[in-house]
Amino acid sequence: MYEQTWQYREALESAIMQSDVIKIFDNLLTIAVEEWASDIHIEPLENYCRIRIRIDGVLLELIQYPKTLHENIISKFKIESWQMRPDEKRLPQDARVSSVTLTNKEIDMRANTLPTVWWEKLVMRIVDKSKKIPPLSELWLEWSNEKIIYKHLSFPNGIILNTWPTWSGKTTTLYACLDYINKPEINIITYEDPVENKMEGLNQAQVRSDIWFTFANGLRWWLRQDPDIMMVWEIRDKETLDMAMESAMTWHLVFSTVHTNSAIETISRILNLWAKPYMMAGTFNLVIAQRLARKTCIHCAKEIDIKSDEKRQMAKKIFSNFDKDLLKKEIVSRGITKEQWSRFMIEWKMLKWTGKFDGKQCPICGGTWYKWRIGLFELMDYTDDIKNMLIEWKSNMEIEQYALKSWMIDLSRDGMFKTIKWLTDLDEIYRCVKMKHG
Repeated sequence: MYEQTWQYREALESAIMQSDVIKIFDNLLTIAVEEWASDIHIEPLENYCRIRIRIDGVLLELIQYPKTLHENIISKFKIESWQMRPDEKRLPQDARVSSVTLTNKEIDMRANTLPTVWWEKLVMRIVDKSKKIPPLSELWLEWSNEKIIYKHLSFPNGIILNTWPTWSGKTTTLYACLDYINKPEINIITYEDPVENKMEGLNQAQVRSDIWFTFANGLRWWLRQDPDIMMVWEIRDKETLDMAMESAMTWHLVFSTVHTNSAIETISRILNLWAKPYMMAGTFNLVIAQRLARKTCIHCAKEIDIKSDEKRQMAKKIFSNFDKDLLKKEIVSRGITKEQWSRFMIEWKMLKWTGKFDGKQCPICGGTWYKWRIGLFELMDYTDDIKNMLIEWKSNMEIEQYALKSWMIDLSRDGMFKTIKWLTDLDEIYRCVKMKHG
C-alpha cells in the first residue's frame, strides 16, 4: 500500500517546496484516502507546522512544512468548503467538504478549525464514498456474540444501544445492523448528526439543532411517519431517552448510542438521566460495547516467546471465573484449535510485529507493525435474570459479575480469544481495553 502512494508523497513534498497549495490539497487528500486514513490533522507548532493522518486509529506524522505556508493551506481548505469564512481566524468553524481525489474517488469530509496559541488547526474526518458498509457477518462478531446480536435483531420492539468512544467503529456496526434488517416491508427512519453514509431503503434525516430539529423532537415527528424501526444517533438527555423508551413500549425497535466505556456502565449513565430501573427492564434488549484493535501485519510478523512479558499474567486470570463448559464451547465454536490454545496459554508464544521484511521496511504496513483493524465486542444481553437484578436495584458490579460468570464475553475476553488466534497481540489489547481481570 505504501509503495503504491510513494508518487503522491513525493508530489506532496514537491508542492510544499513550491508553495503550491492546490497541489498540496489534491495530493494530501489522495494519500489519506489511498492509505485508508480516517482523519487529517493540519496543525501549527511553535517553530514549524505538520500534517498527520490517523491510520488504524493511530496518528502518524506525514510531513512537516514551514509556518509561512500554513495560513495559505488553511485558507485553501476554507475556500473549498464554501461554508467557512477565510477571514475569520478567531472562532472555531465547521463545514462539510466534498471533493474528488487524484485517483477519482469521491469523498466527503467533516472539517473543523480551532484557533490555537500558534495559529489555526484544521482537522478533517474523511468519508470515502467508494467504501461500502460491510455485512454484519464480517464485523468479527464470533459465536456467542454473533448469536446474541442476531437474536435481538429479530425482535419487533425494544432498545438496542451501542456504547462508544470516538473511533470505536459504532457507525459501521449500527449501519450493518440496519442493513441486515432492511426489507421492503419495513419502514426504517434514522435521525443522525451528521448523515455519514447514505443507504438505500432507509429514510435518513439530518438533525438541525439550530432550528430546533433535535433528536427528541425528531422522535416525536417520527411516530407520525408509520415507522417500524428507527435509529436516533445519540441519547444525550432525559427527553430523548424518555421518547426512545416510549417508542420501544409502543412496539417499535429503537437503535441508538450513548457515551460510556463499557456495556455495564450504561446502566449508571441511563439512571443518571433519571430513568427508572423497571423502565430499563421493560425496554432494553441489548447493549453493545466495542473497540477497534489493530490487526497484526502477517507479512512481517514472527513468533516470539512471551514468558517474561508481565502482560501474560492477565491471560491466566481472564477466564478464571468463566463457566468451564461454556469456555470450552466458546473455544471450539470460535475455531481455536488445541495447538493454538497450547501455543499461547502453555508455551507462551505469540505472533508479534517486526516492521521489517527481508531486512527492509515492510511494504504492506510501512513499518507500523499492524495492518487493518478487527472489532472487539462486549454484548450485555438483557436476559430475564439481568432484568430482575435491575428491578431489585442490584449494583453494577453484581450484575457484571453474574453476567461474566454465566455467559458474557467482555472486551478483554474477546480480545484474548483473538490474540490466541494470532489476529492481534497483547500490547494492542492493553491499548484498547481496560483490563479488569488482571
